[in-house]
Amino acid sequence: MGLLQFDGFYVDDITAYETLAGRSNIVVQVVPIDGGVSTPTSDGSGEVSLDIEMAISMAPGLTKVLVYEAPNPSPWVDLLSRMANDNLARQLSCSWGGGSQDATAEQIFAQMAAQGQSFFSASGDSDAFTGAIEFPSDSTNITQVGGTTLTTTGPHGDYVSETVWNWGLVNGSYVGSSGGISTYYTIPGYQKGLSMAANQGSTTMRNVPDVALTGDGVYVIYGNGQSGTFGGTSCAAPLWAGFAALVNQQAAARGQAPVGFLNPAIYAIGKGPTYAAAFHDTTTGNNFSSSSPAKFTAVTGYDLCTGWGTPAGSALIDALTPIVSLQLAPAAGFVSSGPVGGPFSVTTQSYLLTNATATSVSWAAANTSSWLTVSPASGLLATGQTSGVTVGLAAAAGNLAAGVYTANVVFTDLTDNTAQSRTFTLQVGQPLVQNGGFEAGSFSGWTLSGNTARMSVSTSSQYVHSNTHGAKLGPSGSLGYLGQSLATVAGQAYWLSLWMDNSSGRTPNEFCVLWNGNTLFDRVNSGTLGWTNLQFLVTATGTATLLQVGSRDDRSYLGLDDVSVTPIVLRLGLAPAANGLGLSWVPTNTLRYTLQGTPTLVPPAWSNVTPYTNMTGSGLQTIMAVPSVSSSMFYRLLMAPAN
Repeated sequence: MGLLQFDGFYVDDITAYETLAGRSNIVVQVVPIDGGVSTPTSDGSGEVSLDIEMAISMAPGLTKVLVYEAPNPSPWVDLLSRMANDNLARQLSCSWGGGSQDATAEQIFAQMAAQGQSFFSASGDSDAFTGAIEFPSDSTNITQVGGTTLTTTGPHGDYVSETVWNWGLVNGSYVGSSGGISTYYTIPGYQKGLSMAANQGSTTMRNVPDVALTGDGVYVIYGNGQSGTFGGTSCAAPLWAGFAALVNQQAAARGQAPVGFLNPAIYAIGKGPTYAAAFHDTTTGNNFSSSSPAKFTAVTGYDLCTGWGTPAGSALIDALTPIVSLQLAPAAGFVSSGPVGGPFSVTTQSYLLTNATATSVSWAAANTSSWLTVSPASGLLATGQTSGVTVGLAAAAGNLAAGVYTANVVFTDLTDNTAQSRTFTLQVGQPLVQNGGFEAGSFSGWTLSGNTARMSVSTSSQYVHSNTHGAKLGPSGSLGYLGQSLATVAGQAYWLSLWMDNSSGRTPNEFCVLWNGNTLFDRVNSGTLGWTNLQFLVTATGTATLLQVGSRDDRSYLGLDDVSVTPIVLRLGLAPAANGLGLSWVPTNTLRYTLQGTPTLVPPAWSNVTPYTNMTGSGLQTIMAVPSVSSSMFYRLLMAPAN
């Protein structure tokens, strides 16, 4: 699990809580962002301890809790992009709020949803919203969580009832589960079709929250040995993230994909016949305050206090991970990339279809794209039988213009009409390195490892080679790394280019470049350098290649910008020319070329036939003529960095 935090915590508090709760062997690992948090504050450490303790309470099988810590204040996108790009935790939680809506953050939330991460956000603790809702409590791409007050038959007792958590006026402020109507986001598709007559919600704008969980009477150990009873939706959000971990645990056991963004599934259950079994519907209480004395109240079904309510244990877990008769593995499609015309990094994906029922099953696969093929596209499976299916790139993929293409293949059990979809993405002529110029304003696309302190994205001209952003790298004492796993073609040659700078010239420093673990460049204690272009000719050995840039500067900062990896694709052609033979190919803009010839290969005596030429443009081009000779000649094309 991953937890977003703007403060720190005391390890001894978590250890003491684990002992009381009977939890053990759950690793809690801090991931420092923007330098991390050196000393927890008295105000914020309770929040962080609460989140960790709720996570390990709900999901005892967790192997690790990643606590993403940044100083308060820090840019939201710094934490969110790291959580998304690490992609280590399937379930994420946030109990903080502040600021206005952020388009970049929404892109990151969408990235999380696409890669199977579930993000839960506390809706807020100030009763009903009466105006603009602060970030991120009305985002449509994450699950908003309200709070309830739970009644049981006694300590460790059975469930009795729940009502909306609302303490009323406390020390001059109204305190209770926040909910309401967004003034910014229009109503998402999953909320459409709901009657809002009884709950006073909107049919045109986003309604908050989506679900709820316990937000009252929660015991916490915090503040370096203190303990007390807490309330708030920040209790409920990490509890829901823990519940999602239980869901994903069962999904994995059933060979299914992580559930990812839950809202579409939750609303489908809420609108369907299994709602009463899957949820505890909170129908009493409200989040009234002096500024909103008549909105909102809990009603049967969905409302703007507790959403659909709280999970009814294993019934909701089963509803979110149903057993299907036609089992399909693996759980995802592929992402393939390459230049216009190819080659592409991934060309096929094999699937296994298994009939898990006691009767025969007929199935069919529907393909939505001309650039994909499915073979076979239909079949009949006897009880327990398994059959292989291959989804691959069609010849039409080589004719696509530059762009990003997405298609689905839907596998349907024709016996019960249940369907499972796999998504395939083809990136044609797109940069292999994502956010290579850091123009996203963050390390989006990159994974940070090693010593990440003092690594940030800057708009200072000192650290920008081109455009408006660059990387400012200053880890001290040991190396920190920026890395990306690139979709490559085995045996394919690539041109790696990047710009680095050491304008201060202070030492000690170190800068290195690694390609799949192999060191291409490693310079220690370099002197003063302006922007310097490093270029390397590299070859991929597989469909995924790790690019890493390591840095250390104990007394200042190094600059990094404009990182790119370009496939070198030479589609050579021969044609008659006026004075001999024409040689043509599709050039790569970052390279220049020369033609060399020799009359014999034993031993070769190469000489230039043409000078080096920078090439631009696209398409097959005739660019030089080979002189006619009376005897055989051998020719080769040499490439070098463009001027």
